[in-house]
Amino acid sequence: MAEQEIVAFDLEGTLSAGIAWEGMRDYLVAHGEGAKFQRFFRKNFLRALAFRVGILKDERAFRERWILDVMRLFAGYTPERFAEVGAWVANKTFWANRRVAVVEELLAHQANGRRVIIVSGMFEPILQQFAAKLQVESMGTAIEVINGRLTGEIIGQLNVGQPKVDKLQHLPGKLVAAYGDTLRDIPMLELAETAVAVHPDAVLKETAVQRGWRILTS
Repeated sequence: MAEQEIVAFDLEGTLSAGIAWEGMRDYLVAHGEGAKFQRFFRKNFLRALAFRVGILKDERAFRERWILDVMRLFAGYTPERFAEVGAWVANKTFWANRRVAVVEELLAHQANGRRVIIVSGMFEPILQQFAAKLQVESMGTAIEVINGRLTGEIIGQLNVGQPKVDKLQHLPGKLVAAYGDTLRDIPMLELAETAVAVHPDAVLKETAVQRGWRILTS
């Protein structure tokens, strides 16, 4: 029997140009909880400003801390309520801003009988809603629920960088292709037979050029 062929896609920046924290903010605003985000933003305004003007140099660390802090605004939600958040963000932020050319490649891999998985740092209730639209599997960041309520924290670490590789390496089959958009996706792309850099950041673009990886910007 032939070995199962697997294709992995990142979500934010790869399959979609949507930005997760903006979608989560917009959900709060649309559902009468905008003041919660405004308090958070005022508290973190100087940190955000420092990032925007270039004082904070570690973009990866800033963005990861920011999305984790935004997640804490949903502490106290039931899983059912956060599933509504997931559906809202998946529809209005990610699906509405999907990169059509990349989605078409995903569907082509699927049609060819390959096992397609969206492997992302996105919180699982949001990621699962997006993946369901394409009828594919997903591996994301698990969120913590205690006594039927979200704590606002995640379980373990964000599913970015090496954790993506660790999960993919535990799957039976071979990774024939992987799609990503940032330097944090390089370990996953290195694992694949074919690497595709989608609208890559500067580091990934340089790496893709050096290694002859395909670059997809259409």
